[in-house]
Amino acid sequence: MSMEHRRICAVVVSCRSDPERLALQFERLLPQVDAIVWVDNASPPALRSLRNRWPPERLHAIWLAENVGVGAAQNRGIEHALATGASHVLLMDDDSLPAPDMVSQLHRALAAHPRAGAAGARHLDTRRERERTPFSKVIGTRLQWLPCSDETRVWETDHLIASGCLIPAVVLQKVGAMREDFFIDWVDTEWCLRARRAGWLLYGVCAARLEHRLGDQLARVFGREIPRHAPWRHYYQSRNFVLLLRAGHVRRGECISMGWRQLKRFLVFSTLVPGRWRYLKMWMLGLQHGWQGRSGALVHPGNR
Repeated sequence: MSMEHRRICAVVVSCRSDPERLALQFERLLPQVDAIVWVDNASPPALRSLRNRWPPERLHAIWLAENVGVGAAQNRGIEHALATGASHVLLMDDDSLPAPDMVSQLHRALAAHPRAGAAGARHLDTRRERERTPFSKVIGTRLQWLPCSDETRVWETDHLIASGCLIPAVVLQKVGAMREDFFIDWVDTEWCLRARRAGWLLYGVCAARLEHRLGDQLARVFGREIPRHAPWRHYYQSRNFVLLLRAGHVRRGECISMGWRQLKRFLVFSTLVPGRWRYLKMWMLGLQHGWQGRSGALVHPGNR
């Protein structure tokens, strides 16, 4: 699609976000996109007052009365973007800060690959001492990390995180919406698996930079930095992983690779990270609910 016929809408989901960081994201995004659809998951009025800083034709706000989760909020934003003629939708988390040319780099990658279902940014966590590539592919049963030492490189990858992911409207219409009953975690991976199963390819764009924080904190285990979320997030990570496997979208090699990585995460957080008993409890509860086929929101302080 030519530059003059494109209309890119960013869909930003927030929930009790840092107002100044969110405002900075909007300032960086607006020169790169035609409009922002801001979907807020029941934040206090103080955060929503940011809406008054920009004209409604550039920043459209959707206020949700309760926290419906990431997937549902993304779907409400995507629906509005497509209804207003978006040719592409850019998904963004509330704490991500794009480089000035991120969107153009993503769009260029999509234009160069006709079977591209989505293009994702190279997200960087400034809290880390070492930069790690976010792109990977499973070869056989082994996970291979795809380096960005060459910034011009565009990698075909197995999945992309939602934040900084640019998706053509036609792909969203054919692949379908985000899975709302996951609430949070594995939502982007599940969509990527469906897109690949439908014949689309996913690309990681090394030149498209995005400052993005994985985890509330960084924990150091045996000299390695690992993202650390609150224990309740591990409920969704374990439960939705089981639901993902039950959906039947995962190839055998990927299933083995994913399962091995999740086992290592379980062992680390249930034995080596402070609060390990709470992590263990959430992991076990998530596994139980996953095997029972239960989904939706778990009542906890993080989503009340």
